[in-house]
Amino acid sequence: MDSGDVSAAFELLLTELEKALNVARENAALASRSGRYSEANAHIARAQHIERLVGEIKASYRQWQESTSRPRLPRTRRPSRSPRGRRTPEDAFRLPILRALVALGGSAPLHSVLARVFKEVRGSLTEVDFETLPSEPTTPRWQKTAQWARMSLVTDGLMRDDSPRGIWAISERGVAYLAEHGG
Repeated sequence: MDSGDVSAAFELLLTELEKALNVARENAALASRSGRYSEANAHIARAQHIERLVGEIKASYRQWQESTSRPRLPRTRRPSRSPRGRRTPEDAFRLPILRALVALGGSAPLHSVLARVFKEVRGSLTEVDFETLPSEPTTPRWQKTAQWARMSLVTDGLMRDDSPRGIWAISERGVAYLAEHGG
């Protein structure tokens, strides 16, 4: 099982738990509105248990990501164009991703975000960025690099880590960061 499979498993588990949490909350609200307070309290207790579990799983996911990732070097400003034959670095996608999310109303499906990001960065992409990956023959390298940049943005708190699978969302901290660094 590779790291992509593990990430997908974590995200699937979190998605299903979020669904269960929403059901528990809805059942609690319905029972409360109907005057069935002991039943409402049972649903609230279930929701609280699921919330704790989601928090623990997110913490485990972050620990797993940290344990499997390469040590990160301090971010430095790099030229916008990589030397010929090399891929564009993740950092080149950070601001375009945040700008795309703001333009799309704060959150959007992955494909919508990547379409806007592409319009912004296409002039700085290299030949290597357009090559497909051996592990994903339909995915250009630049898209995978943008997805890795998204993970860094989540880790840095600039994007939300609680959005549904396939939906990217900017955090309040990300909005503030973008306003300060290039919004």
